[in-house]
Amino acid sequence: MSIPPISLIYFFYGLAFFSMGLLVMVEGGRSSDARLRRALRPLAAFGLIHAANEWLEMYEGVAVLLGQPIPGWLSGVRLAMLAFSFVSLAAFGSYLLAISPTAPRLILVVPLGLETVWVFGLFILKGNYPAPLIWNVADVWTRYSLAIPATLLAAIGLVVQQRVFRQA
Repeated sequence: MSIPPISLIYFFYGLAFFSMGLLVMVEGGRSSDARLRRALRPLAAFGLIHAANEWLEMYEGVAVLLGQPIPGWLSGVRLAMLAFSFVSLAAFGSYLLAISPTAPRLILVVPLGLETVWVFGLFILKGNYPAPLIWNVADVWTRYSLAIPATLLAAIGLVVQQRVFRQA
């Protein structure tokens, strides 16, 4: 039995995020801009946690192929890691958008608000789908409710940071 090609994709995808997270963690403290230094911490967390999530997904695929049982709690851990990684990405974008010194405290309301919407959505979805499908539905809900807004926040934050760098 050979390893399915999707497992290799998960491995290299996770490796890319792990490398990014590790690089940002090691080099992020060297920035001269305090706002960027503060923003890079959650970006490093995003990379490392998202990599672990991808590797867990790879493990699940290989375990199913080899006929090994997957612990029931593993899907919950993977979903929590996926959600926390996207909340970290949202925090990165929010920090980049914090222009005034007091704004970083207030701007973190955005990732917490996203997380609140995600949790309430999970409770609503849990009652509307059968148990065998709930993990797939929760995964999709996590990507729509957290990943898309977090990605948009990060992209807008990077555009704002680019303008700050050009002005400097």
